[in-house]
Amino acid sequence: MDTYQLKIFIAVSKFQSISKAAKVMHLSQPAVSTHIKNLEEYYRGPLFERTQQGVSLTKAGQVFYTYAQRILTIQEEMEQQLEITMQHENNQIIVGASTTIGNVSLPCSIYLFKEEYPEVNIRLEIANAEEILRKVKAEQVDFGVVEILPEMPGISTHHVTSDELVLIVPPAHPAPTDKITLKEFLSQPLIMREPGSGTHKVLAQFLEAQGYTFKELNIITEMTTIDAIKSAVQAGMGGAVVPRLSVKKEVYQGSLRALTIMDLDMPLNYNIIKFEHHYLSSKTRQLIKFLTDPEERFLC
Repeated sequence: MDTYQLKIFIAVSKFQSISKAAKVMHLSQPAVSTHIKNLEEYYRGPLFERTQQGVSLTKAGQVFYTYAQRILTIQEEMEQQLEITMQHENNQIIVGASTTIGNVSLPCSIYLFKEEYPEVNIRLEIANAEEILRKVKAEQVDFGVVEILPEMPGISTHHVTSDELVLIVPPAHPAPTDKITLKEFLSQPLIMREPGSGTHKVLAQFLEAQGYTFKELNIITEMTTIDAIKSAVQAGMGGAVVPRLSVKKEVYQGSLRALTIMDLDMPLNYNIIKFEHHYLSSKTRQLIKFLTDPEERFLC
């Protein structure tokens, strides 16, 4: 028995005629008769009384009719609720982002995307790059935006934007230009992001390429947020290596200076990372295209 057979049974009951039910259901009369016969064989008894005027329900048929209607009503309710739920899931996007881009550029980009698609609900989860990678692996977010390229099977990457690491210092820093030497950088008191952050990992790679390690830096403290680091630098506690993107407003306003380090070019790329086999709703794919397509990119 399936719900299609129930609909045929209800139609025959309603019209009290196999031929009329067949016409309404766009079936042949023998096909309807076969479905009714199969139901009666399955339940081992007649559901209709056949007369020259048509058919009528037996007592067993009346019981069957009551439950058939209830089953079809429940099925309709289920389908309606599934449609609502699936539409909600299609409009729900969870984005993970590392601290810099999550606090600086993505909120504006999400706002612009929601102007085009107001029905979409986007939740932005911000953490350091390693934590976002963990969330991507655990499928706790639909995709992540980070400044690291994980070497991991099954993870695909899509370029979002390019940036660079710079040394930020207070406006009164004695550097005569916007550059300092590598030797001066190594002696500079530094406020550093915590291990696990993308900035920490990328800086370590650039230092290693030049034959240096973190132990050779003059690190005075570690902080976990870019806002705390900027405030500490503005207060004169030391300098800090941060993405240029994260301090463009302060540099423009003159509350911080951004210095490049000679012989230590530090390009930075932000990438969307996601599991290749993780299901993405159509709206999630549209958001990724919005952030990555050069013709559509709206990264603030």
